[in-house]
Amino acid sequence: MIGKMIRLERIIDRNSHRTVIIPMDHGVTVGPIEGLADMRTAISKVVAGGANAILMHKGIVHAGHRGTGKDVGLIVHLSGS
Repeated sequence: MIGKMIRLERIIDRNSHRTVIIPMDHGVTVGPIEGLADMRTAISKVVAGGANAILMHKGIVHAGHRGTGKDVGLIVHLSGS
């Protein structure tokens, strides 16, 4: 149970017990979307806007994992469907 709590604390705000999760896994199913070409920049913007976590495909984890600024929780979409 401790491991689960640690993972949940990465995506749920400790103070408010709320979360904002931004889905950024569209590219696999619908192709590139305007404004999401540079994933590092897009992720930095949504994190600066207050996102707690980002839902992404495994292929772009490198762009969101411990980049610059506030650390953000990652929810990785492992299938491509």
